[in-house]
Amino acid sequence: MTNARPLLVALPLDHQTGDILAIAALLARRLEAPVVVVHAIPPRRLENDEGLAARSADARRQLEQHLTPLRAPGITLQEVVIQRGEPAEAVLTTALRRSAQMIISGGGRPSTVRRWVVGSVAEIIVRQSTVPVWIVRDGLPVGRPVLCPVDASPESKVGLEAAIRLARLLELPLRLLMVVAEESSRPSTTAPTSAYEQLEALIANYDVEGIEVSLTVSAGDPAQRIVDAADEAGLMIIGCKGYDPLLRERLGPVTDRALRFSHCNTLTIRHLSEKHYERMQAVTRLADLHEQAKALVADGRWAEALPLLEGLAEQAPTNAEVQETYAIALERAGKNVEATSQHELARLIRARLTTMP
Repeated sequence: MTNARPLLVALPLDHQTGDILAIAALLARRLEAPVVVVHAIPPRRLENDEGLAARSADARRQLEQHLTPLRAPGITLQEVVIQRGEPAEAVLTTALRRSAQMIISGGGRPSTVRRWVVGSVAEIIVRQSTVPVWIVRDGLPVGRPVLCPVDASPESKVGLEAAIRLARLLELPLRLLMVVAEESSRPSTTAPTSAYEQLEALIANYDVEGIEVSLTVSAGDPAQRIVDAADEAGLMIIGCKGYDPLLRERLGPVTDRALRFSHCNTLTIRHLSEKHYERMQAVTRLADLHEQAKALVADGRWAEALPLLEGLAEQAPTNAEVQETYAIALERAGKNVEATSQHELARLIRARLTTMP
């Protein structure tokens, strides 16, 4: 394989399963990357190991009926992960653990509905992922352009580099869009012309040989103009600000609206800060310790797990999965009052994520 970092496919069993697998297979071939599939089993209170094992086996049987596209020649399906927990958490933690190069997820709603659900699995993944996220909404982007909105920000340049790469990789035309405020275009007719010259100067810095490139300047509300342009695109690529995993951060308002209301496939690319990898190392250590603690709890060694989980709960106070594991360990230790409090904290964290504007 040319690229050893896997594509992580968040695979539900719903109306989007086929489209997700088709795009995952296409990208796996073109990127020459292995694939890891993740499917989450919703948690159930007081479920014993036998019940969880039965549900996991049933989910695996159902998944296997759909995985034929990822077992085709030229594609390496590395692993199928069945994980108990909230879907977004399962995807994000597995992506971190496996050093995924991209997450591929469904949009959570039928493609005929333009707006994604606030608090959906897709939205939480996009908000929190530190790796590119492809949201499947409209099947394969065959014959339609890659749309890349750009401005003068470092984030949009990161998006442009990815757009050029994927347009070449998928043999698709590339459309660059720059939106200027309506106010700037009223006093004179030079603003759109100046913006077009900026686009020409920007694209001149990149090798786009062999790619059909078109440049568009539009005046008006940036988010609305992007959504309008996305109607004709097969894939929209947006660069956005980096997500700090130890300090939750929201998307910018234009990016957020464009992603919410467009209905084509979208790919979000993070612009990472200089200290990002230091922060990621810290998060990786916490994730590893959490896995150790979960293994201790599953093995009945909750007394050993409790001190470890207490420290993790303090270091990751907004991580619902950590708080939930701590609650389970407290239950098994007979500390029911504390366990109830931790379960409620985990519930509140998840509720807050699903109501973020």
